Amino acid sequence: MRVLFTTWASGMHLVPMVPLARAFLAEGHQVRFAVPSGCAAAVARFGLVPVPVGALPASAVRAADRGRRPRGAWPADWPVRPGALSPEQHGVLRAFGDQQVRIAEAMAQGLVAFARCWQPDLVVHDASAYAGTVVAAALGVPAVGQLWGSAAVLRLDRERLEGPPLPGYARLMRRYGADPAREPDLWLDPCPPSLALPSRGRRLPVRFVPYDTPHDAPYGPSGTPLPRPLPGPLGGPRPEPRTAGLDGRRPSGRPSRSAPARICAAWDDATGPPDAVRAALRVAEERGVEIVRVGSAAGRRAPAGPLHRVLPGCRAVVHQGGGPAVLTAAVAGVPQLIVAPRLEQQLNGARLARVGAGVYLPADVLDGSPRGAGPRLARDLFALLEQPSYATAAHALRREVLAMPGPQEAVTAVARLADPAAGPRGEGE
Repeated sequence: MRVLFTTWASGMHLVPMVPLARAFLAEGHQVRFAVPSGCAAAVARFGLVPVPVGALPASAVRAADRGRRPRGAWPADWPVRPGALSPEQHGVLRAFGDQQVRIAEAMAQGLVAFARCWQPDLVVHDASAYAGTVVAAALGVPAVGQLWGSAAVLRLDRERLEGPPLPGYARLMRRYGADPAREPDLWLDPCPPSLALPSRGRRLPVRFVPYDTPHDAPYGPSGTPLPRPLPGPLGGPRPEPRTAGLDGRRPSGRPSRSAPARICAAWDDATGPPDAVRAALRVAEERGVEIVRVGSAAGRRAPAGPLHRVLPGCRAVVHQGGGPAVLTAAVAGVPQLIVAPRLEQQLNGARLARVGAGVYLPADVLDGSPRGAGPRLARDLFALLEQPSYATAAHALRREVLAMPGPQEAVTAVARLADPAAGPRGEGE
């Protein structure tokens, strides 16, 4: 079977798709990854075959300014209650949807041209890569949307989340002879059930598998990358993480062998953590806590390594709330402090706090009290270390994630969309 994967960006959009793509390859299916030219090198570094489908103009990928830091209170379950949102809030969502439509427009011509030549049996697309649904509809093959850890299936291609398609998206579908009402046949959802919001779409739970990013991936003798999944139930024996309070004792009262306490700070934008987070980390260091910095949080220091390789030795993590970071920490069983600037990150943070596995603050809350924000965050960090309930909830979330079906099981279900009798086939067939 021929499976065409597509996304518009590397990082959090590409990495969650890698385990499924490699699982298809392991079953003998053919896989191609259609991406903008700027993403092709990242795909190749994962050992997958990239197909460049043109470049994205800067205007297509520039985030809408008013949506970067959404102000005001949003309902914690806003994706399933669009009627509770104000006109201004719907405007924020519309801006994001229009942005993704522009990206789809920039990709569609090259993507459809390649697909008509290669003739895939199935299209798997990043949930925000609307061009994937376009090409599947144009060819009349099943489409599968790959989520990356969002608590909901966000239908930003629709008017007010649940109405008809956005006008630009409808025009794009018609341009290629597709029905604008066409939706993905299935959503692959790595979000654990306790964090997920309900959806009318058909979802298949699939376990999140943390992988090294292309930048960190080890390479074999031929230059082929060897992406490494997290050890443990995902790839070998691994002990349950230990948790202790600031006094060095486990919740059961037995002494912990790990000291001092260690906290991971992970940030994924160029500016690094806000001042309040930096201040909280300084307070923690002054009290003897070891801070391990990952990503832009490392500043000029050498990165400590991929997040999933650092977290098993940590007792808490502070980050922005992106889906892959939330799930990586969930797999590690580590309590989380989320300081979320973006709308979807805020949704993830609110859901995590709801199950007791962490603490969440929208980033704009810190803007109103710059002097008091650092100590407040420091108290939240120490609460994650000292209060056993957070570690207990984080371990429960870890067990929930590890109980979800893996990528190999997802391959069987997804392949049946294209061919109910689908089985392994060689690359040459």
